[in-house]
Amino acid sequence: MSLVRNTAVRVANLVVRYASIGSKEWAQAISNELTSIESDWRALAWALGGVRVLFTIQPSPLPTIADLDSEVQKYADRRRNAVNNGWLITNLQLFPPLMWSFNSALSIAEGRHVLGNYMQIFGWLLTLPMTYLRTREPDVPDRDDQPGLVRFYLKELSTFSKYSVPFCMFVAGLLLLMCGVELTLRRGWLSLMPLTLLPVLVLLLAAHLRSRRRFAQVKALLASNPTD
Repeated sequence: MSLVRNTAVRVANLVVRYASIGSKEWAQAISNELTSIESDWRALAWALGGVRVLFTIQPSPLPTIADLDSEVQKYADRRRNAVNNGWLITNLQLFPPLMWSFNSALSIAEGRHVLGNYMQIFGWLLTLPMTYLRTREPDVPDRDDQPGLVRFYLKELSTFSKYSVPFCMFVAGLLLLMCGVELTLRRGWLSLMPLTLLPVLVLLLAAHLRSRRRFAQVKALLASNPTD
């Protein structure tokens, strides 16, 4: 096997290995296609083109209603556990923004970096609606109420998958925070601090996209099984 062909195979294998659960079948099909490509360079181009699968976050398939019921029960159990966490643990993630905003308010009172600190406070305020949606105590139906659990699951997916006002506010809030921190700490290595918020934004967008795709899967499955 030539070096070029060997590189193509290695790239394809890496894509299969690290692809998201819902994209495994797609990645495997790309890898299998290599055997029918005679040109080594074309095979390498095909394998490199398959790298895009790594950036396509697909939820695991839900081929049957039984799979959906199992998924719904797992999700409902997680949400019940969230309810039982208690007020302190549920709202623990609110303390860092509150402390951050308090420090920004003190800086404003002292006349230091007023514009940057105002942007940080306003940025945190914009993130509050989405934060509340993700930390609120849900009204989860009983385990025996499967139709109610499915409706609850769909409602939750709809909340976290649509481009709603809270979602847009959260994205705008994170961007405003990054700008505010940049204005406040624009010197030396501290200028890199705004980049620490980028992973939060990326994770949010990835979770949002995954919820949209899961919502579409569930709606399609229910539409194909109208009597269930």
